[in-house]
Amino acid sequence: MNDTESDPPSAATGKIHLGIRIAVGVVGLALLALFVLLGSVTMKQSATTQALEARQPLNEEARPAPGRE
Repeated sequence: MNDTESDPPSAATGKIHLGIRIAVGVVGLALLALFVLLGSVTMKQSATTQALEARQPLNEEARPAPGRE
């Protein structure tokens, strides 16, 4: 009369599910850290580009004009 398939999940199955949840959480945190680092690099690159573009006209004005012969 007892059906063996209706037994509650064993402790091993619970541990497998816990392991999967932990693995998914670790992957999620790794992806979040990757996006934060990429965003930081992009912001630094943008700031560097803006600084170089703002500085370029100053350097062009500071150079003496070449003399003509």
